Amino acid sequence: MPEKDDDWRPKLRRIEDPIAEDCWEYVTAEGKPRISTLRVGRPVHFPERRLWYCPVLIEGYTRPRIRPIFGMGPVDALMNAMSFVRRFFEENFEVLPGAKPASPQRSTLRRKSQRRHQGKTRTHRLK
Repeated sequence: MPEKDDDWRPKLRRIEDPIAEDCWEYVTAEGKPRISTLRVGRPVHFPERRLWYCPVLIEGYTRPRIRPIFGMGPVDALMNAMSFVRRFFEENFEVLPGAKPASPQRSTLRRKSQRRHQGKTRTHRLK
């Protein structure tokens, strides 16, 4: 399955359908404090290779910026993506999930959640 030529992998510019998003504050292996946004997308079928992938973004870590993490099926791709996130967690120190981003951003998950609840009598606001 792995090939020397990486050109077959999808070139991703954004994560269309994020299923998890967070900001983590941490200290890198070089001792530098950082805050990074992490985003994991819903599994996507890649029929050209009979594979699935989850797009993953970890600011300052993933190369290319959004990296497809592959699996044989949607659950396998998601498990592999979360293993990738776990490796990032274990490579750094003093990791604090739920940190505030350095610049105020609106989460795409929040926007989607708010859209789903528009027009309903009860609304749920995310903090």
